[in-house]
Amino acid sequence: SASPVGVDDTERVRLAVSRGFARTGRAPDVPELSALTALAPDRVRLELRTLHARHDLVLDLRDEDRIVMAHPFASVPLGFSVMGTRTLWWGGCAWDSFALSHLLGDEPDVLVATRCPACDTPHAWVVDRQAPPKGDQVAHFLAP
Repeated sequence: SASPVGVDDTERVRLAVSRGFARTGRAPDVPELSALTALAPDRVRLELRTLHARHDLVLDLRDEDRIVMAHPFASVPLGFSVMGTRTLWWGGCAWDSFALSHLLGDEPDVLVATRCPACDTPHAWVVDRQAPPKGDQVAHFLAP
């Protein structure tokens, strides 16, 4: 697909990764990214490593062609499921999971589900772009 004028190869790959996650709920692989960006597979790999070094995404250290995370999307279950009408996404944390509804333009809302890490109580919320979901739960974000 053609890229906007002024968008460099790194940004083309970053956008293709995010759009792939949003569309399918999984990380696109190198051949998919190559087709989506019109870049050679070796160039896609180079750009993925650049994005990893910039902390824009996380590559699997055992298989550097495999994307583990591209915030707010995760390719592995990390405790938060985000279900749309037909697609399941994994959120990396509460922050990422609640952000997904704002990035998924085709979804009027999503169902975010998790368990409390302290007491194992299940929690689920319908999250949209209009207002915070109802409930008295509190998300705790550790900060140094």
